[in-house]
Amino acid sequence: MTPYTIKYEDIDSKNLKKDLLTHGLLYIPCKNALSIDEYKKITSKLGKALIAKKHTLDDDRHVQYVSDKGLFSNTDVDWHNDWSYGSGDYFGTVLYNNKNGHLSTTDFVDMQQAYNMYLDKEYLENTCGDYFPPQGLHESCFTPRMLKILERARVTRKFAHTHHITGNKVLYFSPGTLQSDVDIAHLVDYCEQQEIYKHNWQDNDILIYDNIRVMHRRHAFEGERELWRTQFWI
Repeated sequence: MTPYTIKYEDIDSKNLKKDLLTHGLLYIPCKNALSIDEYKKITSKLGKALIAKKHTLDDDRHVQYVSDKGLFSNTDVDWHNDWSYGSGDYFGTVLYNNKNGHLSTTDFVDMQQAYNMYLDKEYLENTCGDYFPPQGLHESCFTPRMLKILERARVTRKFAHTHHITGNKVLYFSPGTLQSDVDIAHLVDYCEQQEIYKHNWQDNDILIYDNIRVMHRRHAFEGERELWRTQFWI
């Protein structure tokens, strides 16, 4: 897939929600570093922000830092959809390169296209996945109360998932958070044969992505790296 590029100076004249629903992945290059308030001005155009419990930078707890010393550390992060284990019509994520994003690419695959090209759609319609945070993230990313809430919710989605806004079908199986005893090796191989977009981070880059339509991953790295993240409903 290829992201839709928007100039930073054109943000106010753009309908970011519409563009995101159309393209699934937006890229906004910035010449200068952003303050927290400038960053939040962009995220406010997209929808209601989720409140985070850990690794936050602002009083509203809408902005998290994803770093080698915090959220997700510096190890490989497998293919996944953010918040796959959360109930409701969760929608998207904003990432901002605050420091050394170039130490690892962030890779994306268009799961709407993957669904459209997959031949055995009956299999996707008849297969479901249950989702829960992987054990390695429990202590660093969640409070005990949050884990209890997620345990009670135990979200289940069909592999042939219908986008709650566009109505389009997507292939949805989030390998990094899938808890069901389902052999997905062939689906991972299939997705990795699709057109994968590898984002080579430049200073102050912003990516906005639709977590229903796209799946993403990050590779292990060495050094100090920090992205800002906001998750939102639309």
